[in-house]
Amino acid sequence: MQCSVRENNGRTVVAIQGDMDNEEAARTFRETMHELLSAGKKNAVIDMSHVESINSHGIGKLLLFYKKFKDAGGELRISSPHGHVKEVFETLMLDRLFKIE
Repeated sequence: MQCSVRENNGRTVVAIQGDMDNEEAARTFRETMHELLSAGKKNAVIDMSHVESINSHGIGKLLLFYKKFKDAGGELRISSPHGHVKEVFETLMLDRLFKIE
């Protein structure tokens, strides 16, 4: 899994390429998100349009950074979940916690 960061209309977008279903993917995501917070970013959108699978590794990191961004006075949003990922979000009611675009 890879994460790429870009600015789009004043928002930080983290595009994820690959699945969030193992420890290495969770580590990559965690490092990327820590860098954003360290750089003073308080709001981010996670683009999940290229994520086909997610499990507890990925969900755990999303929840961790949801709280960290909220504690920093910001917000973490999710963009374009689909297929299995969208089903997981709905089953776990994460679509009620995260703002989904």
